[in-house]
Amino acid sequence: MATRSRGNVTVTFNSVDITQYLDSASLSNVAERLDTTNLASTGKESIAGDVEYSIPVSGNWAVALDTAIQPEVGTGTKRTCVIVFDGGATAVTYTWTSQAEVQEYTINAAVGDFIKWSGTIALSGAPTSRGVA
Repeated sequence: MATRSRGNVTVTFNSVDITQYLDSASLSNVAERLDTTNLASTGKESIAGDVEYSIPVSGNWAVALDTAIQPEVGTGTKRTCVIVFDGGATAVTYTWTSQAEVQEYTINAAVGDFIKWSGTIALSGAPTSRGVA
């Protein structure tokens, strides 16, 4: 059974719950591919490499959000980030303790629309914990 995302996803960065400023949040787990092709290969060959984790986010901009996120861009300071996906009877919590940085923060404004924002929280290494409750 499918679960609606509204009210069932939360994101906390550096102890600040930014969920109320989000209309989209994803957990991206991408494994790089390492090329192992050699002169004896009959086609391109590769193996799985390291996994890169990130949380792309976007939503309606607010001063409180800007205060929490903008000063973090490019500082190199690792913060704690938690994303929770609640499936109703069961929730999955992913936590990166002192492993998260704001990689991108963009404010978008267009005539006749709300001020929007988007960004990416880059995560260093695998989650320090993954809990199912």
